[in-house]
Amino acid sequence: MKHTLVCDLDDCLIKTDLLYEQWLVLLKSNPLQFLKSILWLLKGKAYFKAQLAKHAPVVAKLLPYRISVLDLLRNAKAEGREVILASASPDLWVQEVANHLGIFNRSIGSTMEKNYKGQNKLAAIKEMIGSQKFAYVGDHDADLKIWTDADEVIAVNPTNNLRAKIRRLEKPTQYIVDDKKSIFKLIIKQMRPHQWIKNALVFLPALAGHKIWNIDIVINCLCAFAGFSLSASFVYIFNDILDLRSDRNHHTKKNRPFASGNLSIKWGILLLPTLLLGSFLFALPLPNEYLAWISGYLMLNLAYSLYLKQSVVVDIIILSMMYTLRIFAGSGATSIPVSEWLLSFATLFFFSLACVKRCTEIIRSKNKLTIDGRGYRQVDYPMIQSLGAGSGLIAILIILLYLQSKDVRALYTNPQHLWFATPILLFWISRIWILTNRDEMHDDPVVFAVKDKISWVCFAILGLIGWIST
Repeated sequence: MKHTLVCDLDDCLIKTDLLYEQWLVLLKSNPLQFLKSILWLLKGKAYFKAQLAKHAPVVAKLLPYRISVLDLLRNAKAEGREVILASASPDLWVQEVANHLGIFNRSIGSTMEKNYKGQNKLAAIKEMIGSQKFAYVGDHDADLKIWTDADEVIAVNPTNNLRAKIRRLEKPTQYIVDDKKSIFKLIIKQMRPHQWIKNALVFLPALAGHKIWNIDIVINCLCAFAGFSLSASFVYIFNDILDLRSDRNHHTKKNRPFASGNLSIKWGILLLPTLLLGSFLFALPLPNEYLAWISGYLMLNLAYSLYLKQSVVVDIIILSMMYTLRIFAGSGATSIPVSEWLLSFATLFFFSLACVKRCTEIIRSKNKLTIDGRGYRQVDYPMIQSLGAGSGLIAILIILLYLQSKDVRALYTNPQHLWFATPILLFWISRIWILTNRDEMHDDPVVFAVKDKISWVCFAILGLIGWIST
């Protein structure tokens, strides 16, 4: 009879660590309980895990399973071998995974009294199977104590140091290694530098005030851009580690580094303070007003991530405000005031783009009555579409009213030429909404605009119109 096959769970069967994940789930679902959970640690790790399992249940079907390990387990099951799931994770989570997969004969998980890791896990395995021979699938140095007693070693993504220790055991060994993915590339992907184009809005006050050629102002704008870019990446990482569950249930977001399990959440926890520090270092040479605006941006995003994301329409308003805050930050960095005309246009224009984002999500969740992590339903699509298209057209109306004001004559030598910008803007916003209605829009309209050739032609024409009007 072939050996019993015992498999670890965290960073082995699944490409993540449930302890970190579920603690973050608790932070999002119940921030006050999250703060209380720090006190659980004072009573020991086993107690902490048991309490966390009660307050943050696992959704097993959404976990990022390692296909190669799943295939190994299924083949063992087909051969008639007993398959056991043994983990230091709480027993509630372990049972949930075992029940979902339907592969395992039995399971072992930590209780309030005992944390089943290393020697404790080995003792639990021996108590369960007696003197039977077994193969063990693990991934960590702590598993060496179990491999010492096991008859076969199966190591998942072992480090070179761990491989050397395994070789010294002189036992039949099998390695399961994922396709190598560059950690650096995954981190860069997670930071989403392609989204930094939004931060070019910090240049807008200088551009609108015709002071973009002042070298000191340009340097300040560049510092503001860099600081805002790092802050934006901080926000993306913070959002993604809180939205793991809904992202894994999304048609494209499931491929993000954290959601897919390709990048450990531990990297996210390390990156967050690093990005925050970098952002505030860029703020040091700038006026305090800029620091106030970027701090407001971060606090608004934290509130959005924890509370406001699921609030209907409120979330769209918050998204549009995040664009406008970049303009205020540019004003704070350069001490150039922002005109009421620019703010009025920006508020409505970016509200329209935020509606595009939500409409796209609603369209692509056709088989669901509601959107994961949002407060919207399928029936909301016509209303969101009307709000978005209407606000986009009103934004252009503000441009037309601006062309008749005294302000435009004070800034432009040939203000009448600016009128030609309105049909270009009308074309662009109308096309965006038509493509959205056809489900041909990117998840983020700003990313779409950056990649879209027709949009670049429109931007070039608008730039030319602005140049001949000065």
